[in-house]
Amino acid sequence: MNADQTVQSSAWPEGVVARYLTLVGATVDVRANGLLSRFECTGCPVDSGPWPHNMAHERAQAHAEKCRALPRPEVGK
Repeated sequence: MNADQTVQSSAWPEGVVARYLTLVGATVDVRANGLLSRFECTGCPVDSGPWPHNMAHERAQAHAEKCRALPRPEVGK
């Protein structure tokens, strides 16, 4: 299974309105709050915003296109 299939089949966290896939399988999640949005990367510690919605999406996508930080593995039960 590749990273695309993993992201597609898992549920998005609550409040996430958009999700961009990084080069190595992490995601950059965009969350909206009223008139502004912010984004955070699940691979590296980038957390940015608040921005107007269109700017948050543009910056989240730009980050996802360059980020090579691996997503943190989930803890097994």
